[in-house]
Amino acid sequence: MAEDVIQIGLFNKDPAIIAADAKGFFNKENIRIQIDTVTDSPTLLRNLISGKYDLIMNNADNVIAWAEGQGEDPQKNDFVIFLGGSRGVNQKLIVGSGINDYGDLKGTIFAVDAPTTGYAIVGVYILKKDGLEVSKDYTFKAFGNTTKRAEAMSRGEASAAMMSLADDEIQKRGFKVLAKAEDYVQHYARGLGATRRYWANKNEDLLVRFTRAMIRATDWVTDSNHKDEVIAMLMPENRNNKPRAEAMYEESISPRFGFSPRSQIDMDGIQSVLQLREIAGLMKPPLPKPEKYVDERFYKKALASLDR
Repeated sequence: MAEDVIQIGLFNKDPAIIAADAKGFFNKENIRIQIDTVTDSPTLLRNLISGKYDLIMNNADNVIAWAEGQGEDPQKNDFVIFLGGSRGVNQKLIVGSGINDYGDLKGTIFAVDAPTTGYAIVGVYILKKDGLEVSKDYTFKAFGNTTKRAEAMSRGEASAAMMSLADDEIQKRGFKVLAKAEDYVQHYARGLGATRRYWANKNEDLLVRFTRAMIRATDWVTDSNHKDEVIAMLMPENRNNKPRAEAMYEESISPRFGFSPRSQIDMDGIQSVLQLREIAGLMKPPLPKPEKYVDERFYKKALASLDR
């Protein structure tokens, strides 16, 4: 029987999807994946909408924003989250060498992936807590992913950004950490599986099989007996830099930032994203419930049939 092919869009391959492919969990489900990596969220979401991607792995914030017509494009989209990912925000508010405190950010450019989605909203929240208002005290400018934002700051085109740069990279570029998102945001749902609701309903069996493979992969990655093998798998994703591969592994198993147990959908993290969007002035009360954007039946069917 011919394999079913799934087109997936994402920013970076996480340990679970790497393991699902390398350890044969997809093969067991008669699935072959084709992954396309992007450097900005508008491209990711537009490709999902157009059908170029069958599904994406992304933060709940982007899914919600584009579902509500608050992304880069104004139309609403019927998206559904079907698979859990990781918890928490392991991002830092990183500033250029000339910035010493929050006051120095007045009148500057804040580099973002997209101005109304993702970690930009976490940045708005942190700066608001410290007395700065977006569009009044500082301005957003979209550059793309972490690498693109870091390059913009190095060129002097921006003074700050939310990023996940490694400490050695921060020092090498002469940047400083002004704040850590984890000190401001307790819950955050990221790396979730999402797709168009129409596609999910039309391809229910395939989506259940994909979800089952990902649950198995998450179980395998988070089993401490596999630590060395997981790190070895992550080496190519980190330019064969072992300390970075080890850091990626440690984050993936961390209770604060790691995978949700058995790839459960983090409803508290989705609720937190909704609240952050309200604080940033992008959503008005009463807020929708997380269930508006989630359909757990694919996950529940996958979990119930794991022994197959």
